[in-house]
Amino acid sequence: MGLAVVVATLAAWEPALAQCPMCKQSIEASTEGASMAGGINLAVLVLLIPAVLIFAGIFGAVYKYRDEGKDDQPG
Repeated sequence: MGLAVVVATLAAWEPALAQCPMCKQSIEASTEGASMAGGINLAVLVLLIPAVLIFAGIFGAVYKYRDEGKDDQPG
């Protein structure tokens, strides 16, 4: 399963990178570029905050429970 995820990620990286220049070009081409830039910056933050919170929550849970279960094993 892990190999399939790696292969899918490697196959999709180039189209994903193409999106940022397309957004920049559309903002630069518009007459209201400054207001659109502010809107896109806000959209990036809105999309970034949940991802960071989910990552921090998972990392925090793993860190908190990292030693749980080690007492049950002999050795």
